[in-house]
Amino acid sequence: MPELSIAAFNLHWGVDMRGHEYDALAACLALDADVLVLPEAWRPYGRTAMVDELAERIGGTLHGVTFMTDRDHARPRHLRVPPGPPGTCGLAMISRLPVRSFDEIMVPKTAGDVVDQRRSIVAEIDVDGTPVTVAGIHASHRIWGSLPQLRVVDSELRRRGHPSVIAGDCNMWGPPIRLALPHRRGAVRGRTWPAWRPHSQIDHIWIDDRMEVIEGRVGPHVGSDHRAIRASLQVR
Repeated sequence: MPELSIAAFNLHWGVDMRGHEYDALAACLALDADVLVLPEAWRPYGRTAMVDELAERIGGTLHGVTFMTDRDHARPRHLRVPPGPPGTCGLAMISRLPVRSFDEIMVPKTAGDVVDQRRSIVAEIDVDGTPVTVAGIHASHRIWGSLPQLRVVDSELRRRGHPSVIAGDCNMWGPPIRLALPHRRGAVRGRTWPAWRPHSQIDHIWIDDRMEVIEGRVGPHVGSDHRAIRASLQVR
């Protein structure tokens, strides 16, 4: 049966909590995943972004959406922007497997969210001839704001009819998501936030009943405030 690996890693704009750059490229390469979902990917104006270099290194196809700029007054106060030129922050997805199409889904806005309009990136990927739909998401940080967004993405994936995965920073614990998406299950279990001493899992890979988990794991602390997650999956 066809197999693929998926990883999700919130990059925290490529800096640690003190605003110092860490080696996000090396951290992403170490995940060795077929599909990478990368919330809070930084893109400096007029320069090549880390995600561009990453896509080139792994021979992957990149799609990204912008959520805010470094000048955005709604930016979280604790977040220090990367040194150097100004830029934007958003969600990126990279696939080294053939991509049949990329699409974006608008998700409901949550009151008080720092992002005006969040979008999920949806990719239809060819896995040894079998179409698999992967949705990357960075859901709202507002309490309970993520569940309506996840439901919208899930509904669209089910409408498309292929085996499907939702991956990314869901900003919500597993039990409430399992209640909201009862026909999905988590491919990785383990605490992901805050990375230096994690007490909660808010980063997830949710699969439907046409996918099987071969292996799932949480990565080490490498600089971001989140730990990465990775799952090896088999398509029935």
